[in-house]
Amino acid sequence: MIVATTSAGALRGERAGGVEVFRGVPYARPPIGGLRWLPPQPAQPWTGVRDATTFGPIAPQDISAERLARRGQAMSEDCLYLNVWTPAADGGARPVVVFIHGGGVAMGCGSAPLLDGARLAARGDVVVVTLNFRLGALGSLYAPERVATNIALRDQLMALRWVRDEIGAFGGDPANVTAAGQSSGAVAIACMLTSDSASGLFDRAILQSGGLERVRSAAAAASIARRFHARAGDPAASVEAILTAQGAIPAGFVPPEGPWHHCVDGDIVSGHPLVAAESRTLPAVPVLAGTAKDEWRAFDAALTDGEITEEYLRTRARALLGDGALLEDVLDLYRAEHTEGDELHRRRAVVSALVTDFHFGAPTEQFIRSHAAHGNKVFRYELQWPSPHPGLGACHDTCLPLVFGTMEAAPRLVGTGPDVTRMSETVQDAWITFLRGDDPWPAYTGVRRTAMLLNAESRTVDGYRREQLSLWDGRYPAAG
Repeated sequence: MIVATTSAGALRGERAGGVEVFRGVPYARPPIGGLRWLPPQPAQPWTGVRDATTFGPIAPQDISAERLARRGQAMSEDCLYLNVWTPAADGGARPVVVFIHGGGVAMGCGSAPLLDGARLAARGDVVVVTLNFRLGALGSLYAPERVATNIALRDQLMALRWVRDEIGAFGGDPANVTAAGQSSGAVAIACMLTSDSASGLFDRAILQSGGLERVRSAAAAASIARRFHARAGDPAASVEAILTAQGAIPAGFVPPEGPWHHCVDGDIVSGHPLVAAESRTLPAVPVLAGTAKDEWRAFDAALTDGEITEEYLRTRARALLGDGALLEDVLDLYRAEHTEGDELHRRRAVVSALVTDFHFGAPTEQFIRSHAAHGNKVFRYELQWPSPHPGLGACHDTCLPLVFGTMEAAPRLVGTGPDVTRMSETVQDAWITFLRGDDPWPAYTGVRRTAMLLNAESRTVDGYRREQLSLWDGRYPAAG
């Protein structure tokens, strides 16, 4: 029997995918009843050996019962569970990576098939941890007079504290923990890097495809809260009523908006991470950060060819750049990067590239440039491996199956076969090198701006897209 003993009690895992797996491990008390709107509380001890072979419930979110059943998942407010993949629950003191899922702090879970940690754990002899945390209004409602602020972020910090305290029982090294995240998970880690509340909880950080501009002001978050309360009413409303109320608040796409993203609360998040990184020295935590080449194509895929007109392109550019920008000069710069295909194909590429840079590329560049300027080690990448699906390119979420080696769960994103397996191994080996404290490629500096272009033939470049990304300097944080 595979058993790991934590301070709260013993857990029974199982061997799967060549590693030992512990699923549904409680890292905090169930946030139900009177705990609904409170910060997470430490998990309660148990007697005997607790079964840890089944994933815990995912956080309440907008997902159909049919999809839940198809995935074999349950959904409940009782969702504060994590999962551990380890080569062996022994005294191995292996590097640990704690991965925070994306989904706009409104969707997602740590048990998603794309995030299965078995192959990464086995290939790197590392311990992989994923987690669930409260989402949507239950995780991010800003009403400080009656609700704890940034609850989702507080849940994530509680999970990281659990890892520091308990991961030794699973063969991990509590003094060698990397916090990693994708999309809104990367935004969370940027907030943590600027927060005293996260001090000492991790030793390295990986930010994958983070829309780092998307951290709300307190005023914007309070406005969302008022709209939510007008629909949901009673704080003790049912989960169904809460989901209905939050679903009535549009997310917004261009410019990207995130009603449930973390906000500047003056406590857990004392300031916007892009401002904080520039204005003061953050903890000396090495950072690996980057984006996919065509992030926003995943979101623009629903636009018909008839919608992608020259006027649509200019309207989008003005929405992102403002009326004062030299619009034609900017468009010419982006057109020069996208010259393949017919006129419609090129225009579609530019339409998406503008948002890719506004939301992902430029904020990531500004954050790491500031972090490096304060003497911290930074490694920059751009993932260029294209989807086999026409028009998607290297779009949002492409990094996930490549990092975790779960290509069969997302053939539309990255394809299948020996070539994509080699690409995944290249990405995994770089991440593993970083987890072990070594340099995966030459470090980024504000002068050289070195980046690794990850593709079938990977290579480093200096001056990575300097002209395009500099267009967006000074535009963050956006109002609200």
